[in-house]
Amino acid sequence: MQSYEQILATLCKLLQAHAKEDLTVEGKTLLTSELGLDSALLMEILLEIEDEFDVSIPLNTLPDIYDVKDMARMLEKLLNPSQ
Repeated sequence: MQSYEQILATLCKLLQAHAKEDLTVEGKTLLTSELGLDSALLMEILLEIEDEFDVSIPLNTLPDIYDVKDMARMLEKLLNPSQ
């Protein structure tokens, strides 16, 4: 079982590879406006996240995800369903 902090750290590391050089990805980083993710790149990144965490992300959860913290919370629920 991974903690929220572990999930967030791994997620930030994954997303940093797609960030502009002058941006440090952290929990409050907005996925679309700050990272500049378009729908095609977002789908590519979602596949990377699914591979990293060995989880399937339901597409119906995406409209509620605005920043990295939201993504980490969603992953925490998927990885730790009993909590």
